[in-house]
Amino acid sequence: MHLRQLRRWPLIAAFAFLIGISLATTTVLANNDTLTVRASMLNVRLGPGLSYNAMGQVPSGTQLTVLGERNSWYQVRLAGNKIGWVASWLVDHNEATTDHAKVATTASTVNVRQTASTSAQILGSLSANTKVNVLYQENGWTEITYKNTAAWVATSMIKMTGQTVTLAAPQQTYLRKTPTPTTSAITVTTTITTNVRQAAGINAPVVTQVAKGATLTVLSQANDWYQVKTSTGKTGYVASWTVSTPGSKTAKAATTLAEATILLDPGHGGVDSGALSTGGKYEKTYTLQMAKVIGSALSAQGANVVYTRDSDKFVDLAPRAAESNTLHADAFISLHFDSTPNPNTASGFTTYYYTAATSKPLATAVNDALGRSLTLTNRKTAFANYQVLRDNKQPAILMEMGYINSDQDFTYISSPSYQQQVANAVVQGLQAYFKAGNHQ
Repeated sequence: MHLRQLRRWPLIAAFAFLIGISLATTTVLANNDTLTVRASMLNVRLGPGLSYNAMGQVPSGTQLTVLGERNSWYQVRLAGNKIGWVASWLVDHNEATTDHAKVATTASTVNVRQTASTSAQILGSLSANTKVNVLYQENGWTEITYKNTAAWVATSMIKMTGQTVTLAAPQQTYLRKTPTPTTSAITVTTTITTNVRQAAGINAPVVTQVAKGATLTVLSQANDWYQVKTSTGKTGYVASWTVSTPGSKTAKAATTLAEATILLDPGHGGVDSGALSTGGKYEKTYTLQMAKVIGSALSAQGANVVYTRDSDKFVDLAPRAAESNTLHADAFISLHFDSTPNPNTASGFTTYYYTAATSKPLATAVNDALGRSLTLTNRKTAFANYQVLRDNKQPAILMEMGYINSDQDFTYISSPSYQQQVANAVVQGLQAYFKAGNHQ
């Protein structure tokens, strides 16, 4: 790769949007959007972002019911009518296949509870032989429609009739919580137009609505909800994920590959062909091929993969680094193949970085993994003043994965098996990088 050949580069930004998950295995009986977990183990978080604490985990293959979405996160139903958030890139989105609820009758008088627990608040009772519409069943509890909302009864207290009924999904009940007083008053700022509600729950009645950028005084906190007072003196509850607190970070670094955003940058493209092989093959062709193989391997591990280009196009250099900064990418990886003035005079791969503090640990982790996997000569890591690295505020590396005008190296570069070896090594290197705690 020659520096003069880096004048034009392609940019394609891609984002994923979604929300959802459930801590317990449930049988979906009503018409709802559902998600299937792709990650080997998926974190469920209190809010739509990595800065929120994990509530729990669900394994791969779990199907979850979607309640809503925000940014790149899905909101989903959890056990006991609680809600949580999962990263959209770790799940597959699909539609439920039925729009019917099953019908059951009560075997005797039964208490109707707000959540699936014997200690939950009793909302009312049903007499024997009352027909109920069943929405979900889990762990000895059945969720039913009750007064235009969702509620729970013990499964042992009902009998299924074998009948079904057409039914729209009921509203989610909200959970009233006893606020824990704060030791000192703080203020929060809304990050979006925000509903102030009567209680700490997504379906509690709305007291008022405040605009983005409004300052609210916190009176107390109840788990992932704040009790606040507005500038007009009204009090109510707002969800913690709709506001920022003093000193909070809006974009927290990922701590695992499964929750990381990786921006892959295939070198050259379009009218910028890059360097040439001895047979006249273009560098741009193989950087894109390798990027897609690496991207597939990373996606299989749960990473959110974005490309600066996904076809034979080009854009200038500056937008590539700018895209990394805008995305708050957890790692930026630019892919190239080296070249020499005289063919067949050099061989091997090199991993470059610009900022030692943020990017050298990434370069070292990835290069070490490549060195363990590839037969080409490892030319190690090195400093380089490339614009895509210099202008990048995120951890960023540029990988020269062989000399394209070396017949020996080109045999590897054009080989699908070599591309897959590189992809596997990049996955291993990133896993080691995050595990070592370098990206905090």
